[in-house]
Order: sequence, then structure tokens, then C-alpha cells
Amino acid sequence: MRWIYLSPHFDDAVLSCGGIIWQQAQAGHPVEIWTLCAGHPPPGPLPPLAAQLHARWQTGAQAVSARRAEDIAACQAVSAAWRHFDLPDCIYRRLPGGEPLIHDNDDLWVDRLDDRAAPDVARVRAWLAANLPGRCRLVAPLTIGGHIDHHIVRSAAQSLGRALWYYADYPYVATHHVNVRAWLGPGWSRRRQPVTPQGLAAWQAGIAQYTSQITTFWGNLEEMRAAMQDYLARGGNTLWVRPQKSLQPG
Repeated sequence: MRWIYLSPHFDDAVLSCGGIIWQQAQAGHPVEIWTLCAGHPPPGPLPPLAAQLHARWQTGAQAVSARRAEDIAACQAVSAAWRHFDLPDCIYRRLPGGEPLIHDNDDLWVDRLDDRAAPDVARVRAWLAANLPGRCRLVAPLTIGGHIDHHIVRSAAQSLGRALWYYADYPYVATHHVNVRAWLGPGWSRRRQPVTPQGLAAWQAGIAQYTSQITTFWGNLEEMRAAMQDYLARGGNTLWVRPQKSLQPG
């Protein structure tokens, strides 16, 4: 069975389930990671938050190109193919009047989307509808943490009317200490996926490719490796489905 993981940003799918992805690939399944918010910033000055993040990442004006290269290396580490869509990250997007969509870090997180997100949801949906194969297992983020781009990707995927699998958004599921089963409520089932020590090592190696992002979440690579080992021990080998929509036929 062909697996396609929808990643809002360059690192989300590998962070959240890189071990699962590697194991599926080793079992002979074609696995792809499609990153939706992978476009270059529009012309003009960067919004202030984007400029601050570029400085922290030490990527300069070529942040998207650098992060695309990191993502390709990470996908190779977990044995997945990759595709990059051209919607810019929300830190780069502007409203119709030219005002930045995101002014500061607090603007990244929402309980639900408002009408301003409708064009982006429609854009992602159209791209998915035009490119997805008829048969695959499509895996979307649960939106734990509430990042606006995660909401957009999940909403677009759900609007297709296809059977979906879901992954818990790491690191937010860990930093927010979320009990995923309780957070989801009734009507969901978990699907444990095997992740061997070799799978964990591939997962850690994949995350290590995102050199611009490591210090966003950890002090160094050793902290990252320890955190991923702990997350795997606490259930980081789980995907989620609604039973009535769990699998594609065949």
C-alpha cells in the first residue's frame, strides 16, 4: 500500500512519525512526504516575525531553499520520497490589504480557522485533489498545538471526503503533555506501528538533517535523540483513525 504523509512544514512529518515512515519503507511500502507550506516568500520585505526567525535559523535570505535541502536529506534518511507544494509558510503570508497574517508568535496558534484561511484551504485542497492517486493511505496532522498551517492542511484533507489516517503533531503533543486518546474523544482507534531500534536510529538521523531547527526544540543533538527515544517509549509509534473511515478498499 502506498502511504502519503501530509506535512504542513518541512519538518512536521519526520518529527512526528519518522520512525513509522522508515519501517513502512523497509517493509516494502512506497512512502511519500508531501510538504504543503513549502513556497518561497512573496516579493517585498519580510514580515517582522519571519525576519526574526531567519536570524535565529542562520539561513539568511535563502531560508526556504535551505530548508528544502534539509527536508530532502531528512526524507532520504527515513527512506521516503518527497514533494514540495508552493504555499508559503504562514509567517510569510499577508492579508489582501498587505498586512502580515502573523504578527508575533501568539498568532501562530488558533483553536479553529476563521474566514481568512478559506483561500488557503481551497488552494491546498485543489492541489491535493489534482495530485493524489486514487488508492493510498493518506495521513494528516491531528493539529495538536493548534498551529494555523496544521489546521489548514487537516481541513483541506478532510474536505476531500477520503478515508484518512492521522498523526499526533510532535513536539506539541509532548510539550503540551497531551493525552491523545482523551484529546480526540470517542469514536477513534489507534493503530500501533512497529518501530525497531533501527527505525528509531533512522528517525533520529532524519530529524538531525533539520540543522536550522534543532535549537528551536532542543539544546543539541544529544537532547534530541534522548527526547525521541522517550517519545517512542511513550507511544510515538501510533497513528489514529476513525473506525468508520479507517482504510481504503483493497
